[in-house]
Amino acid sequence: MAGNDAQEKTYTRREVLKMAGTAAAGIAVASVVPSFLTGCSKKEIPSKEVLDYEYMEKSEDAAPYPYPYQKLDIETAKERAYAGFFNKGGCCRAVIDAIAGELADQAGYPWNQIPVNAFANGAGGFGAASLCGSLGGAATVIGLAIPPEDAASVTAELFKWYTSTELPVYQPEVKNETVTAASVDCKDSVGLFIQKTGYAMDAPERKARCAGVAADTAGKTVELINNYYNL
Repeated sequence: MAGNDAQEKTYTRREVLKMAGTAAAGIAVASVVPSFLTGCSKKEIPSKEVLDYEYMEKSEDAAPYPYPYQKLDIETAKERAYAGFFNKGGCCRAVIDAIAGELADQAGYPWNQIPVNAFANGAGGFGAASLCGSLGGAATVIGLAIPPEDAASVTAELFKWYTSTELPVYQPEVKNETVTAASVDCKDSVGLFIQKTGYAMDAPERKARCAGVAADTAGKTVELINNYYNL
């Protein structure tokens, strides 16, 4: 019977979409249209045979976790983060590059698998003036380098430092006013600085200030991870 033939038949993606359009026109094709297109009460995951997908072979390779860590130099991390702030993406990327990027250069795998530029979206409190991008980058590296049962406490220590320290300390070019952030949010850190100095967001002084905060955060993060591993 036609019903049995329909159960045995497989469909290309083009055929499935064509049948879906026919069903929308009011023609009864329930016997040939796969149930994931006609059933509203039960959702099914389309099989790869129906969608005619070609899947890559599953990889069994995985990086060790936490990522193997080696001692980094705090001052090098600061210098690299400051320079990185002005290179393709602001504070979050700068901190990732200063730590994960440095480990990639010095130790290689698995740190060299991290696409540093992917963290450029952390700038400006992830575009919403929320968590400071420097802290977001730092928390990411802490999570990669330290087991989860300890990473939370190390991150909390970093956040406590951030909200109790007048920043930036690292000021190699522009001498700026320092402020202690009221919270870990970008709006409370940059906002207080702008309120105190009168600088606009696009002012060179403001950019140098946030580059310095990224440098300080990278340096403090390296210090915390080094201490965790007694390095």
